[in-house]
Amino acid sequence: MSLEDLQKDRSEAALADFNRALALDPDYIWARYQRGQLLRELGHYDEALADLRHAASLEPEEAPVYAELGEVLRLTRNYEEAVQAFSQALVLRPDYPWALGSRGQSLRALRRHAEALADLTRASELAPEMAWIIAEQGEVLRVMGRYDEAIAAFSRAIELEPNYVWALGHRAVCYREQGRYSEALADLDYALELTPNEAWLFAERGEVRRLHDQVEEALEDLDRALELEPDYSWALGSRGATHRSLGNHDAALADFAQALELDPAYVWVYMQRGSLYRTTGRHEQALADFTNVIQLDPKHSGAYAERGEIYRLRRQYAQALTDFTQAITLRPNYAWALGSRGQTYRALSRYDEAIADLSQASALRPEVAWIIAERGECYRLSKRFDEAINDFNQALDMNPQDSWTLSRRGAAYQALQIFEEAYIDLTRAIEIDPKNAWAWAQRGSLFRQM
Repeated sequence: MSLEDLQKDRSEAALADFNRALALDPDYIWARYQRGQLLRELGHYDEALADLRHAASLEPEEAPVYAELGEVLRLTRNYEEAVQAFSQALVLRPDYPWALGSRGQSLRALRRHAEALADLTRASELAPEMAWIIAEQGEVLRVMGRYDEAIAAFSRAIELEPNYVWALGHRAVCYREQGRYSEALADLDYALELTPNEAWLFAERGEVRRLHDQVEEALEDLDRALELEPDYSWALGSRGATHRSLGNHDAALADFAQALELDPAYVWVYMQRGSLYRTTGRHEQALADFTNVIQLDPKHSGAYAERGEIYRLRRQYAQALTDFTQAITLRPNYAWALGSRGQTYRALSRYDEAIADLSQASALRPEVAWIIAERGECYRLSKRFDEAINDFNQALDMNPQDSWTLSRRGAAYQALQIFEEAYIDLTRAIEIDPKNAWAWAQRGSLFRQM
């Protein structure tokens, strides 16, 4: 007999005994509590709830009964009721670390992060050797963006329990969100050695590999995650993004569609699919996806910026300005939205406002060539040709093969009657991109002017 079989037999034997005891004495509180606990461990949550509610009604002063009731409610995702049950346990026993920790978990699920952190911090003070409480504290800190503290908490939990897979996996998430991909992969590799059939670990490693430009390996991990758990919407979304990076657009869209069928409120997948639609010219579908994101999360600055970009590409400049401005209101240092609003102002011949936006965007992201080139174009159109050429030079130092910027610098030289330089730039722009109609027309005007 295996250990698992023995455990199952022992659980069934215990359950039979508790059943017999309660048949003889239905109000036997200790037996009801014990049976409720066992039923929870066996995953029979409805029956566990019935036993624990009955036990609490019989003895309303027993903190462990309320704590156990809260745990079943938490496991069934009835988080508000779980918080109430844990709170009652803590009224009866204020320094009850398990109840504090579990209430902290429930508050985290409700996104009440400050309250969750307070509970978990107190619980860890009372029980500094309970690794799961410290790991939960790390997860709350991660969600709050306090990554260094989160990693310290996860590391402490792993010191206490070196094979603590959940803590290893979530420390890896923290490393991923910091862009520390090698450290994330090390944690995930070890976690998968310990538990080689955990879908979420394969999915997480796949996502790290995708971000680390190991796309083929990422696809293998995500395929494995979905073999283990076919309806895993997060893994489907990540695999869709991997297919997108490989140029497998049909496969990407199929994964995104399946992910959204499983989870219609999956904002990240709407953003991924909307961006794919935008880059492939399917603007109506892109607009629908970004609008869905805004309905689900009205403070999603990225969705406003992406939708604004669609409007800009469609020359619906008033709507574009509205969306870019909302994105910037939500995230004042959003360089891409500032740069794109600057492009929109340029299209409306509002050059001073365009230059202001593009200058702010460039200060935030000085390594981005297109922002500097766009400001150069605004200077050119404002007949500030020396400033325009300075910007075009800087942009071309970063990206010498940019046909658009070369053609605009050529036009600036032409305006200054530096015809040889204008000819060189315009000809080079055409060589790089023979479909650059603007450069062809501009060189034609140069020949007439010369």
